[in-house]
Amino acid sequence: MISIVIVNYNSENFLEQCLGSIQNSNLENIKIEVLIVNNSSKKYIYVIKNINFSLKIIEVNKNIGFSKAANIGIKKSNFKTVITLNPDVLLFKNTILKTFNYFKNKKNIGVLGCKVLNNNNSFQKSSRRKIPFFRVLFPYIFKFHYLGLINRYNYMDFSEDTTHCVDSVSGAFMMFSKDIFYKMKGFDERFFLYFEDTDFCLKLNKSDFLVVYYPEAKIKHFKKGSRNFFNYISVEFNFYLSFLKFILKYRRIFFKFNN
Repeated sequence: MISIVIVNYNSENFLEQCLGSIQNSNLENIKIEVLIVNNSSKKYIYVIKNINFSLKIIEVNKNIGFSKAANIGIKKSNFKTVITLNPDVLLFKNTILKTFNYFKNKKNIGVLGCKVLNNNNSFQKSSRRKIPFFRVLFPYIFKFHYLGLINRYNYMDFSEDTTHCVDSVSGAFMMFSKDIFYKMKGFDERFFLYFEDTDFCLKLNKSDFLVVYYPEAKIKHFKKGSRNFFNYISVEFNFYLSFLKFILKYRRIFFKFNN
């Protein structure tokens, strides 16, 4: 039994497709519920018909950020296994089934991520290093890539088709147990948007839980498509603000390099 928690903020067009991919999933005997925490100011009215799962809409009526909204959704969920899922994601038919079968048969997994594809089916670099120094500073500020360092940071020295332990997986799809989630004290609500997934994975690693990249299961992540200028500025602002908070939280290890 799995609870799927989706935080929605003005992503209704993507969300309908996301729910449709859940509807079309091969679940066999897995019972699921979907909880949508609606951070939008307008109420969410779903139009998908004949759904085969329990669907609960939690209206927040304002944008309280991803971490806080996800924590609310997980707290209101009923099952021990949780998936946090971005609304701009499409599941492949066997994504839930494959991840759940792997997850339930392995010990000491803190969080399980899957293979993430772009809209054109190219590989999205979702497996990440512990400290996101090079990804942020070089591409965003200097507009330059030290490819060897970036590739190592993104685990590109590993095959994208091989299951392996990593420091962090993409927050677009994360499977974990509710018990372990609460042991980690949930998502840090200081991160309004971005870096809450990296922070959560770091806490798991420090507590000797495994963070596993599992490419047998796949999703397609659209990254919310195009944004207008004001949305773009807001997203960039929240990205760098969360990045600064991340640096401050982990300042003792931020400038250390991973081998």
